[in-house]
Amino acid sequence: MCKLLAFSNMEQAFYRKYRPQNLDEMVGQDEAVALISSQISDDKIGHAYLFSGPKGVGKTSLARIIAKELGCDPIFDVSEIDAASHNKVDDIRDMNESVNFIATSPGKKRIFILDEVHMLSNAASNAFLKTLEEPPEHVIFILATTEPDRVIETIRSRTTQVVFKKILDEKIINVLEQISREEKINFKKDILQIIASYSDGSLRDAINLLEQANNTFGSNLTFENIFSLVGKLGSSELDQIIESIEFQDTSKILSVIRDAYSKGLQPSDITNSVSEFFRNLFYLKYLPDDEKLKSLSENFSKNLEKANEKISAKQLVRILDLIDEINSTLPVSNSQHLKLELFMMKLVKPEFGSDVKSIGYRLDLLEGQSNLSHPTTDDKSDVNNSIKHNEAKPEPKKKEKKSTKKQSIEDFDIFWPKILNSLKEILSSRKFSYLTSIKPEVGENGDLTLLVDKNNEFLFDELKKSSEITDLVKSEIAKLMGIEINVIIEISEIANKSEDGGITAAQEIFDVEDLS
Repeated sequence: MCKLLAFSNMEQAFYRKYRPQNLDEMVGQDEAVALISSQISDDKIGHAYLFSGPKGVGKTSLARIIAKELGCDPIFDVSEIDAASHNKVDDIRDMNESVNFIATSPGKKRIFILDEVHMLSNAASNAFLKTLEEPPEHVIFILATTEPDRVIETIRSRTTQVVFKKILDEKIINVLEQISREEKINFKKDILQIIASYSDGSLRDAINLLEQANNTFGSNLTFENIFSLVGKLGSSELDQIIESIEFQDTSKILSVIRDAYSKGLQPSDITNSVSEFFRNLFYLKYLPDDEKLKSLSENFSKNLEKANEKISAKQLVRILDLIDEINSTLPVSNSQHLKLELFMMKLVKPEFGSDVKSIGYRLDLLEGQSNLSHPTTDDKSDVNNSIKHNEAKPEPKKKEKKSTKKQSIEDFDIFWPKILNSLKEILSSRKFSYLTSIKPEVGENGDLTLLVDKNNEFLFDELKKSSEITDLVKSEIAKLMGIEINVIIEISEIANKSEDGGITAAQEIFDVEDLS
């Protein structure tokens, strides 16, 4: 990138002082620059453009550069109109009168820049149409917007549309380093990485944050300072959240929230931080080469690596579902602090959630803890024998069968919560409760057995009376897994014989004293 130019020695905001002055200094908008450069070189500049893209990525800067390249005087030949505050019919009529007056005074190009053009009222947009359709030959309109879909189609169709992109963190960091050298700012690169990351592709926001951090803290700037400026959780808070999830520590998670409140963070700031972190974790698990991950600071990368070790894929999906829910409901809640605290509690303790994924995760915990209470092979063999109606099997076959069944259960378990979720919408509450009282197992032959505890003969009889439930289970398996499977119902001894087994595990997980 060419050297950034300063307007003068006057005290100016950094984003004004280091605004690009020519096409070569534009950052991260190669396609837009190539188009405009080609049209200027070929003397084929259009009469109207629609620049669309996120805020702070160079739309207005490029509009001014076009005016400069065409030899326009920035004071007399360029008119900038903020359509957000001048969005009425009378405002557009005033502009139209100026355009009509200019039409009688041919000469060099005249540029009209309408920023936030999507804010024009429908009446104002329609009033602008005729002028846009038949502008004077030497008048150019450049419309800028962050929301092109809100610009009426008749305006969009009469313009050359140029799309601006978010600027990559790497390019933003390069600019911040140049400005830091010019302004003698001594920030570590990790700080600049955090600034770039939180600017969300907006170079202007990044430059503003750099200036604010320098003016507020100077060379004493710390990571915690920058987090407080951007209204985000720091790496230490995220580390505590990871530990809270790992150990289901509700006290710690609530302490994190209270500390964040004391630093001035709002519920939306906290949920945004949590959402961004776990989304990055999602990418780390499934798209580890993503460019966004490469630009993260060292501390945040360590946070993600730790979370990747501690949080399973199934846990992560459950967490992302909770995040999706809180992002939808928090903005419209009348009790945002309470809403956030409930969300964080569900994040840490799955038993507080009532969704299918939380229920499935709790069942996984129950099965895992119940298995730990059967340390010997003989105990496990006894359970397997009872499930198969105490059929005698040679010892080698028992071990082989147990291993095969376990592998099948692991495969099927991924889909069972989804199947339950679908059937919940179809079955009555009473019949759906039958499914929550049975244990599904996939046998060596590929059959799915719905096991009913021998102490629940009523349920066994009810399921045997009608094939409705088994038919629906088959149908959902075919739909979700793409396979045809035979479903049978058997009665067996499911509950653990030991008082310290599955019941104890359930008591610990659901935090109750008596499950009877």
